[in-house]
Amino acid sequence: MSSSRRLALAAGPLLVLGYCLINSTKSVFEGALVQDLSPEFIAFHSFVVAQAFYFFTLRDKRGLRVVVKRCLADVVMLNVSTAVCWIAVLYAFTVFEPAMANSMIIGLGPAVTIALGFKLRPGTKALPLELVAAGAMIVAMAYLLVTASNGESAIGDVPTRQLVFGIVMCVLTTISLSGVTYYTKRLGDAGMSVRQMMASRFVALIVTTFVILVVRGSFGPYSPGNVGAILAISLVGVIISLYLLQQGIVRTEPITVSMLFGTNLVITYVIQYVDPRLHQSQDTFYGVLAISLAMCLGTWARWRAGRRDVGEPGQDKAPQAEAKA
Repeated sequence: MSSSRRLALAAGPLLVLGYCLINSTKSVFEGALVQDLSPEFIAFHSFVVAQAFYFFTLRDKRGLRVVVKRCLADVVMLNVSTAVCWIAVLYAFTVFEPAMANSMIIGLGPAVTIALGFKLRPGTKALPLELVAAGAMIVAMAYLLVTASNGESAIGDVPTRQLVFGIVMCVLTTISLSGVTYYTKRLGDAGMSVRQMMASRFVALIVTTFVILVVRGSFGPYSPGNVGAILAISLVGVIISLYLLQQGIVRTEPITVSMLFGTNLVITYVIQYVDPRLHQSQDTFYGVLAISLAMCLGTWARWRAGRRDVGEPGQDKAPQAEAKA
């Protein structure tokens, strides 16, 4: 395999890992912020800024209209998936510590991605080791859920009603995150550029969070600290990080993206040491470690399959050429 081909194969996962690094830091920051501001207040203002940036910096507005009209169904589904994902994860942070919430979300991720793949990308099959990794992640996620119900997470005791609410938010985040991955991949395959996706992606999220803000009356104070925090989330946590993620998704198989999201856990667990609300939980660490190891197994399996499909140097490709002919 040529060095350029190796670099091309590595580019997608590296971009996703860059997103994970930023997202982990943002998760801890948001986990502390939602204790004082409503999730919809944070999401609405952050994504108004992000949507305006991507729309107004896109020069070819006519091209955007054409491609949105041609791929309208998938653009709508990407919008819906994005709205559910961001609203649900912010509400999950009101119940669970960031590492715990991300662990449950990511623990279910590969299984949901594989299930959705049968419909959304029927030409791509899960590898046996990916199925094993997905099963191991579910077991680890279940262990974390038990520890949370016993009050052994970093948050401490969580009332049953809040626990159920947090679980529902995590499940919604997982399903919608898988939807974001698949619809981004489908739009990329259909010829829609990453900038075009970003310029049309957040409409449903903005409308939904504004309606929730009005209905709940949950507007927060526009203090310098709050405005600065929201701008930081928007510029770094949305504009930069999601651009890296979109670029990574169009270069990587969805199941690999889902597995790579597991790196969020270790980074989040380490970074949340700076949050004085939280005491570090050994049980959370065990769950994070198990999910991360399973993620490594699944990612390695896909990487090995990719090398085999491309072919090693010196491999006789004549039979393949005859088959294509």
